[in-house]
Amino acid sequence: MNTNSSIFTRNDITLRPLTFDDKQWVLALQQDPLWLKYIGSKNVNTLDNACDYIGRTNAQREEWGYGLLAVEATDTKQPLGVCGLFNRFAFECPDLGFAMLPEARGRGICYAACQCVIAWSASEGYRFLTAMTHPENMASQRLLQRLGFKKLGFYFDKTFPKQHLFRLDLQP
Repeated sequence: MNTNSSIFTRNDITLRPLTFDDKQWVLALQQDPLWLKYIGSKNVNTLDNACDYIGRTNAQREEWGYGLLAVEATDTKQPLGVCGLFNRFAFECPDLGFAMLPEARGRGICYAACQCVIAWSASEGYRFLTAMTHPENMASQRLLQRLGFKKLGFYFDKTFPKQHLFRLDLQP
């Protein structure tokens, strides 16, 4: 299954490519205080910036064959957040990333979305996935551990502050 065109559905959520129609809620997500605290500003401060971000995200998905996807309620099409894979260029396998809008937090939505992405990754033959969290982001660390990720230690990169590094083995 290729994330460029396919839609994942699990339980009551759908994962699909971002579109420019998503610009309002993408802007809201990137202005959310938890996003800014734990992920950091991506300089998405206007609707035009949100469109640029969506365009870059989709270009990355086209280039790598995976990327960030919109998470929405299947029945209402209500946006819930984002989940997907990133190429950090530091590892041989992709890095899992996610963020939910405030109204979607604490409902198991992110867990289900991550399970979709993990299952797809395993079916594509990836041996492992990584994930990183801000050291104070305990909710994301608990989620990763519930998904089976193991904490490896810290990851340092000049593009963002110190992060906890996690790994999930997918293949024996």
